[in-house]
Amino acid sequence: MRARPVDPRDQTSEVAAPRYRVVFWTSSSSSEEWQLSEADLDEVLSWVAAHGDGRRHSLWVELPDAGGGVQVVRLRGIDPPASPGTWPSWAREVG
Repeated sequence: MRARPVDPRDQTSEVAAPRYRVVFWTSSSSSEEWQLSEADLDEVLSWVAAHGDGRRHSLWVELPDAGGGVQVVRLRGIDPPASPGTWPSWAREVG
């Protein structure tokens, strides 16, 4: 992990009420996806633990894009269908 101080003036916007996406994997080609909102991260992590049933999962934050779609930013986990070389070296499977 790297840590460094930042200048808060570089921030151009913020999302005070984020939505999260959880992907539970039952196999490398079968998943169940959930959107969670109106919760802070600790509540989301508790929900994932309570509903995961030991399945591998990934957790993302959703951001709207200019075209009306959704971009996702990985917070934890990896998705098994992807080639291992596409994930950062520090990414780990969870579940």
